[in-house]
Amino acid sequence: MQTSALNRRETLGGLAMLLGVSILPADVLAKAAKAQAQLPGPIHSLAAAYADTLIPRTDTPGAVDAGVPALFAALLADWASPQTRASLLDALRKIDAAAGAGGFAAKAAAQRKAILAPYDQANFADSGYRRLRELMLILYYSSEPGATVVLRYEHAPGAFEPSVPITAQTRAWAGAGYI
Repeated sequence: MQTSALNRRETLGGLAMLLGVSILPADVLAKAAKAQAQLPGPIHSLAAAYADTLIPRTDTPGAVDAGVPALFAALLADWASPQTRASLLDALRKIDAAAGAGGFAAKAAAQRKAILAPYDQANFADSGYRRLRELMLILYYSSEPGATVVLRYEHAPGAFEPSVPITAQTRAWAGAGYI
């Protein structure tokens, strides 16, 4: 993954966005998802394909299973300013254009992954793309499957254990620490 120098203004803006989404009560996100805000068909398919490529279904639910595309559409409809909405949709359209003929959503999962890996490295410095990626991840890990199946929550972790065995079943912990 390509890293870039930290930019204080972008970092503070990202932190503000993260805090804004994280302090929303769960019922607000639930109402937003139930409102069934819809993006235009091709954009919805593109958002779903991007979310699915970013967080595919494995032994845990993927982003589509967690309802990330619907939450994304609801946030664009009810939360995002016109500038933020335009920036996020532009980032999706650029991914679609990078996929070539047929577009990103029409590709098989393996093809989308092969397209997204170099695209991610080349465009991570682009604040619009980085914001889109961060928002998809936040929506996933804030969803019920993301927070309860993929992550584990322990309000006050137990004693420090320096040599905990790491296995394929080991999961990260959820809570304020992942924000």
